[in-house]
Amino acid sequence: MDLFAFFGSSVCHQMAERSFFWGSLQSPVCARCTGIEAGIVFGVLFFWLSGRKDGNRPFFAPTAVLLAVSFLPIAVDGVGSYLGFWESTQLRRVVTGAMAGYTIVPWFLLAGNFQPGKENVKPIFRHIGEPLLLLLATLLYGFAVWMGYVPYVLAGLITTVGILCFYGGFWYLLLRLCCTGRRLPFIRLALCGGGATATGIAVLIQNLTL
Repeated sequence: MDLFAFFGSSVCHQMAERSFFWGSLQSPVCARCTGIEAGIVFGVLFFWLSGRKDGNRPFFAPTAVLLAVSFLPIAVDGVGSYLGFWESTQLRRVVTGAMAGYTIVPWFLLAGNFQPGKENVKPIFRHIGEPLLLLLATLLYGFAVWMGYVPYVLAGLITTVGILCFYGGFWYLLLRLCCTGRRLPFIRLALCGGGATATGIAVLIQNLTL
């Protein structure tokens, strides 16, 4: 088991029949999680490069509706396939995962940065075109993985970074809640916590499966 698969085990069942393959190499996570983690990575990159990682203004109604509706496909496809109404495909899994994944970071930012009773004027998204572009980028990546255009190492790296950021998001929320008003390197601390959490869960799962 390589390092990518090790971290992948902390969030995914890693079932072979629901995963992408590069020859004999299986993707670190299933197709659906591949889309989810990519959406998280692209979200982190977008907010970091745009300088809006401290955004705290609630979404405008069209953006909030778009982010909420984007969760519906993964819920419908996941529940429908689980109940046996249909058998999902790899393309459908990665697309629905991407649609859900790109929404995770902005919700984390809003929950962590919003200050009740204060003026929250720093935008997370300036207009609905930004989340739409983020969604499009994540969908294109998922489609490229499905087509076999993305090499294994790059896909594994994006997935692993997404996992660390996913767990780091929970640490970010916890730190912001417990240390309100303090000036701390919240993001760096959250990433350290995310790395430790992912490692701990992966080690536990590996020991349970031995």
